[in-house]
Amino acid sequence: MDFGDVRYIRESLRALPKPTIPAKTSGQLLVVASREAARRRRRASLPTFVKDLWSGVSLWFDNLMRPVALPFAGGLVSALLLFAALAPSLTVQRVVTGDVPTGLSTTATLESSISYNLSDSEIAIDVVIDEHGRVVDYTIPPGEDWARNPDLVRNIENTLLLTKFVPATLFGQPAATKARITLRRSQMEVRG
Repeated sequence: MDFGDVRYIRESLRALPKPTIPAKTSGQLLVVASREAARRRRRASLPTFVKDLWSGVSLWFDNLMRPVALPFAGGLVSALLLFAALAPSLTVQRVVTGDVPTGLSTTATLESSISYNLSDSEIAIDVVIDEHGRVVDYTIPPGEDWARNPDLVRNIENTLLLTKFVPATLFGQPAATKARITLRRSQMEVRG
């Protein structure tokens, strides 16, 4: 290769267009330079190293907790609302029998009743009377032979549907209560 060939190659290289640096590459170079400058600042002294370490840990913790915080708060609020909605139904109604009557509470008393073809023998039924004086539920005590007669059970249910009570009171307010009713052909006795 002689001097002319070298000159020709040199002139050909100068005639080539100048390469442009892509924007992506220049951005990556800026990031690398910024990280290197931060690394040098961090190693400048122990307090700056500790401060930088603390900011990195707190950023990591914030980024970790942010996706968890909203579902946790939503679950906590919904659990509290559900508990608040169900808490009143979790109370236990306590029925005290054989209590000394005072002016603070009264028992339910019979207001009116219509009997449908009841038997001559005594029929005992435990009923739940609501605060409006209506029978809302009943149970048959164990050992009652009349419970095997479906016609008599239907007649008793009809009698209970048409029976009205003066509701029990607690501190002057109507209250639900349980009572035992003894039915006879001619009368109804309420104990409760």
